Amino acid sequence: MFDFTINGILNARLPDVFNAFCRPELLMQWCAPGNLNVSQFHSHLTPGGNFQMVLQSPDGFQQTVVGTYQKIQTNEFLSFTWRWEDTNDITKVEIKFSPRASEDVKISLSQRGFKREQDMLQQQFSWLACFEKLAMVTRNNDFNYPCELHRHYVEPISNAVA
Repeated sequence: MFDFTINGILNARLPDVFNAFCRPELLMQWCAPGNLNVSQFHSHLTPGGNFQMVLQSPDGFQQTVVGTYQKIQTNEFLSFTWRWEDTNDITKVEIKFSPRASEDVKISLSQRGFKREQDMLQQQFSWLACFEKLAMVTRNNDFNYPCELHRHYVEPISNAVA
C-alpha cells in the first residue's frame, strides 16, 4: 500500500481554514485542482455522514468522489474515506489543523491505502494544487506578506509491501 503526507502553513485564521473543509460554499471554491471546478457538493457533516463531490473540467467531463466522515473535531481534526465513484479503491484522509503563534495555521493532510503508486502520486499532486487555491480562499488580509502556501513538502509514509 502507498501513503503520503503533505504539511504546510497557511496565512489564515484557524476557523477560516477548518470551515473551508466543512462549508460547501467555501469548499466549492478550492477543492478541485487546476482548471477543474467543484460543480456539486453534498454532505452530511457528522461522523458516519456521507459526502459526494462532483469535479468538472471546462469541456464538461465529470468525475465524482464519495466518502464517509469518520471523525470531526472542530478546528482540530477531520478524517473521512475517499473513493472515486468509478472505482472500488477506498483510501482514508486525515487532516490535522494546528494554530501557530504567528496567527497562521499548520495543516497536515495524510492519505493512506493506495493500491497503486501512480494513483497516490496523482492524488498528491491534486491536493497540492488544491492547497494553492485554499490559500487564496482563506487568506488573512491582516498579514503584510503575500498569501500563499508558504512551504509544503510531501513525505512518503510507506511503500508497497512485498
